[in-house]
Amino acid sequence: MATKKPAESGIRADTFQTNFTAGEFSPLLEGRVSLAKYADAVSSLENFYCFPHGPIDKRPGTRFISAIKTESAKTRLIPFVFSTIQAYILEFGNLYIRFYKDEGQIQSGGSAYEIASPYTTAQIFDLRFTQSADVLYICHSAHAPRQLSRTGHTSWTITEYDRGDGPYLTENTTSTTLTPSGTSGSITLTASASLFSANDVGRNVRLQQASKWGAAKITGYTSATVVNATVIDDDDSAFENTSAVTTWRLGSWYVDNWPSGQPTFFENRLAFCNTTAEPNAFWISRSGDFTSHKPTARDGAVADTHAINRLITDSQVNAIYWLVVDNSDMFAGTSDGPFKIWSGSQTEAFSPTKVKVDKQTRDGAGNISPSEAGDAILYVSRSTLKVRELTFSFEKDKHLSANLSLLAEHVPKPGIAQVAYTAEPDSIVWAILTNGSLASMTYKRDENVVAWHRQILGGTGVEVESIAAVPGIGGTFDTLYMIVKRTINSATHRYVEFLENRFEPTTLTDKEDAFFVDSGLTYSGGSTSTITGLSHLEGQSVVVFANGATHPNKTVASGQITLDRAVTKCHVGLQYTSKMVTLPLNAAMATGTSQGKTKRINEVLLRLYKSLGGQIGPNEDNLERMLTRSGLNPMDSSPPLETGDRVLNFNGPHERQAKITLIHDEPLPFTLIAIGPRGEIQKR
Repeated sequence: MATKKPAESGIRADTFQTNFTAGEFSPLLEGRVSLAKYADAVSSLENFYCFPHGPIDKRPGTRFISAIKTESAKTRLIPFVFSTIQAYILEFGNLYIRFYKDEGQIQSGGSAYEIASPYTTAQIFDLRFTQSADVLYICHSAHAPRQLSRTGHTSWTITEYDRGDGPYLTENTTSTTLTPSGTSGSITLTASASLFSANDVGRNVRLQQASKWGAAKITGYTSATVVNATVIDDDDSAFENTSAVTTWRLGSWYVDNWPSGQPTFFENRLAFCNTTAEPNAFWISRSGDFTSHKPTARDGAVADTHAINRLITDSQVNAIYWLVVDNSDMFAGTSDGPFKIWSGSQTEAFSPTKVKVDKQTRDGAGNISPSEAGDAILYVSRSTLKVRELTFSFEKDKHLSANLSLLAEHVPKPGIAQVAYTAEPDSIVWAILTNGSLASMTYKRDENVVAWHRQILGGTGVEVESIAAVPGIGGTFDTLYMIVKRTINSATHRYVEFLENRFEPTTLTDKEDAFFVDSGLTYSGGSTSTITGLSHLEGQSVVVFANGATHPNKTVASGQITLDRAVTKCHVGLQYTSKMVTLPLNAAMATGTSQGKTKRINEVLLRLYKSLGGQIGPNEDNLERMLTRSGLNPMDSSPPLETGDRVLNFNGPHERQAKITLIHDEPLPFTLIAIGPRGEIQKR
């Protein structure tokens, strides 16, 4: 008679994940247990973000400010930072600009303060800009560059940028002559052959007469040979006489051929780039004079302070999408890779006669403004599927562009549309994807921290359409603002919201200010059970966090809700869910790898910090809610936050991967320092 084979005993496995600084790993890497970062990564990380020093924290909620002016149209946010304590967010919509400061909308006379702008809805996402003190310089291919100037909270003006005498194309080499009708003021310019078009209105022209250069700006078009012009009045640009000359230069910029790449400031100069006719060109103003692109003195002499015009010459003619400065060098991001623009020597100053352009890598850039983070320039790749880090390599003696999304290549898909960076408190890069979702990456290169996570805002039909970051109130932290498209009561709405700052309670019972709802608002005042001012969430089921305790959900009707009990402080908004899933269990074994062997997790250690709530299980269909109240907690008050080790029984199945799923869907704080699965591994 056959005897029954005894059950195979398992090998005890106690593992402990000490940090999460590798963030969410690509599904393609779940077999790469040999990677050092495997031990610091997770399979999924949603609505959490990673601290640079290791723990993961439930992201705060978003706070509602206002609806945009025209909710049916896409709108863009642009930062304006005069200093860390004077920072604004600008709402660029169809032919208007509105303004926000210190988490609120600027009002004038009881309504939103706004000014007119020349930019349409179709153009606002192609705007590129840079700032110096109270002036924002804005570029778009269909408009002459503009200056947006601030003289007060409700005193803003937008004017055309005055570029002075320049910039210009190369000198004429044909037999065509130009004849001015006068030497100053309003004149006509007559060409001996067809030369002009209606698009030349606004274009500069430079003529050399008797070895002296003069310049004018075209103000009107008469024919292909005749235009009206005004001699540039800068005490050094008048024409010498009215003689016909062949030594002339047409301006580089004109109608539908304005610079469209991101400008920047470099060596006390203002730099522009990329027109339709010269996509690989850059133009840099005179030193110390942002409003002059004069290339030479009147006699043709070139001083170190004169303007600079150059083309990036390479095997391909690739557009310059952005200019950005890092330390003592300027970089041009092109579709075929970044170029360094400098003097060519560490001991010589940058000047018209000392300009060198060096290609750094062939890792092409996309037409998306980069972010400066620490000592690096972070830019989006040509495919828009990667974030690259441009940093100097002493070994290679040049800048390299590492792929920061290599270990999480699935997160930036289907492509990045816009990025922003918050340096404080946690150094996070934020990215809007082309499908309207929001991704984020904790970035701290000096600590080797690159951790991707995904942020899924609460609500229905949610798309994040624009983001911008500025220093927050007081300047000690940065605030991320966003325009969120939402479906409310079956209608499309677009709201300006901002991400609340990290919740940092001083004690375990300090919970009243925990803000973990989306598109939310806060009531604080006398005792009441009626909360008003919620018309932006009309018809929605909302989460309520009342006096530091959870409360049954309510539905907004006529812009208000009625609570089950009176409160003096409560937060009301949309629910969102945070989720963390570990990678397949990997434990060291004397007999070899644990991969592919049957495993069972029967206990989990959670090391928590000022946390409350949550559910845990082997997958989302098998979760158990973690108890938050002990027998020592009074039943008539909310339990305190928890710091320390929580050991939980875990009814894990016998399986070959053995993952842990942690869900947190309550408006409560949750910080996980470490996690320790315990169980057994079969020999096969």
